[in-house]
Amino acid sequence: MNQARKQGRSMVMMLMMVFVLVWLSGCSAGSSFSLSALVGDKQTDVNMSNEQKGPQAAGGGAENEPDEVIVGHTDDSDGQITHGNLPSKQAETPSKGGTVEQPAEQPAEQPSGTATDKPQTPETQAPEAQTPSPSATDEVKPSTVPATDQPEALPTEKPEVPIVDHSEGTEGTATDKPSPSATSKPDGSPLAEEQLDDPDPSSPVSKPAAGEKYIALTFDDGPDQRYTNDILDILKEKGVKATFFVVGQQVKKNPEVLQRIVEEGHSIGNHTYNHKDLSKLNKQQIIQEIKTTDAIIKKTVGYTPVMVRAPYGAVSDTLKVLLKASKRDLVSWNIDTRDWAGTSAADMSKMIKKEAKPNGIILMHSFGSKNIKNTVQALPGIIDDLVDMGYTLVTADQIV
Repeated sequence: MNQARKQGRSMVMMLMMVFVLVWLSGCSAGSSFSLSALVGDKQTDVNMSNEQKGPQAAGGGAENEPDEVIVGHTDDSDGQITHGNLPSKQAETPSKGGTVEQPAEQPAEQPSGTATDKPQTPETQAPEAQTPSPSATDEVKPSTVPATDQPEALPTEKPEVPIVDHSEGTEGTATDKPSPSATSKPDGSPLAEEQLDDPDPSSPVSKPAAGEKYIALTFDDGPDQRYTNDILDILKEKGVKATFFVVGQQVKKNPEVLQRIVEEGHSIGNHTYNHKDLSKLNKQQIIQEIKTTDAIIKKTVGYTPVMVRAPYGAVSDTLKVLLKASKRDLVSWNIDTRDWAGTSAADMSKMIKKEAKPNGIILMHSFGSKNIKNTVQALPGIIDDLVDMGYTLVTADQIV
């Protein structure tokens, strides 16, 4: 009895094993065909769904899609170009035949895709399409995109500066530089080639003979109405002749005083127009200073003087050459009273008595300082002292 039961159990176990083996064999034989058929059907559905979606659904709607760039209209009402991620899509996309489920299999089993498929990109890697080159955006410019989509770049180049033509005949502008006044007359004619005028012929002057003691009194910077006339009064009273080196602008103010000087037999010389330091001026400026004064003197007394004295005694080679070329005499001094600085009348008299010498030229002033009153006060005594010392007072042109 027990043996029959054991045999029955063995038969059941064998039948169960045969059944399992048969079932396993059948599953193994049909697995490949069934899986391929299943995947193929799903792929067909996916491809059909992609064709229905069109190019706007690029990428198949996978959850981990890379950033996309859409050029043209988006959901924004102003039609601006949008850079960045596409709006999130649902896993299911409606189609004509209903819904299509995304395959649950891992991406390795998905077939190599169609033209709309994109390779998977890690989320941390920025896609190239996120920063399109300017040429890509230039090629697609919908007519409906407003001008604010691409603001115009501010100009970086500097505006062109107008060229100012300084040539003759063109109209000047505020940037034009004035032509140097020292090289032209008021009427615009050039002075570059001009020279000083020759002095007018004058009566020959007597020169000191050997052993004679000549000395000359000279007065600078006038004429004026006050001190010059006082000095002329003293000279007339003493019967002495002197020399006056006159400044052009003073002659222009007081022409009648210069006329008196000449009428009373005194000599005159050119002391420039503005009393400038001639050693600091160029050739043309020197010519202007002297020539302008020459013209005023000649208009006032009728002739151009031969003598010229440089203000401050400051001379240059240019001045010497100009005066020599125009046959002019450059006259300086060798006795300086410094009356302009306030030397007292007594000290002036003492200094002249001490420094007087034959062919001496004494420097004094008839204008330019309130201290000239000391000169007027000392002059009568100075003349008397020099005569007592045996000197003959003459004009400067008799000594030079």
